[in-house]
Amino acid sequence: MRSSTAALACLVSVTSAARFILHIPNTPLVNPSSFPSTTHATLQSTGAPLDAYITRSNSFNFHNVSVGSYLATIHSRDYVFEPLRIDVTLEEEVEGSGHQREKVHAWQTFIGNEWDNKGETRGEGGNGLVIDVQPRAPKQYYQERAGFSPVSFLKNPMILMGLFTLIMVFGMPYLMENMDPETKAEFEEMQKKGVMGSGSTQTAQQIQNFDLASWMAGKTETPTRGQSPAPQSQGKKRG
Repeated sequence: MRSSTAALACLVSVTSAARFILHIPNTPLVNPSSFPSTTHATLQSTGAPLDAYITRSNSFNFHNVSVGSYLATIHSRDYVFEPLRIDVTLEEEVEGSGHQREKVHAWQTFIGNEWDNKGETRGEGGNGLVIDVQPRAPKQYYQERAGFSPVSFLKNPMILMGLFTLIMVFGMPYLMENMDPETKAEFEEMQKKGVMGSGSTQTAQQIQNFDLASWMAGKTETPTRGQSPAPQSQGKKRG
């Protein structure tokens, strides 16, 4: 009795296992025949992952896949493949017949995406279903060195400041020549009065005439350099 029960359980486990194929089609941009032998695909669920290495037919064959939901990932050295969600279920061949068969569903998914949020369908069928998987982009291991670009050269703020200074130095004489006579006269008058740049000139003179010793002695007023201090008043003469 025990042997028959074990045989029945083994039969059920075999009949409830599915098989399917992940196939990489040959395109003008990608030749899967050039992939190294280390290229493999994994099916990951709650248990240990199932591995399948690439074959000569550019496919990954999975056998005896039990009922459940899996994340299929293709590991390649040269290309990035989109991950797939693959569900293996048992469905009745004919409603009410009691005979069940395995059915495989494949959807597009993303890393970090909610598991219940299914993407586009990639395949649906029974045992032996072939699911085409295509690489999304080649892997980039090296960063390309940026070449010289005049646009990036002009984006430097120091370069812009230098160009502005050159324009002001060489362009100011032309502006002065093309000025209206009245405006030119007003500008020259402002220069004579010291309005233009007077702030910086006065500040420089104050710093130059600053007497550090007098300031440290507590004097609030510092005589201007080149001038002698005023003589102190003499005491009243005796009568």
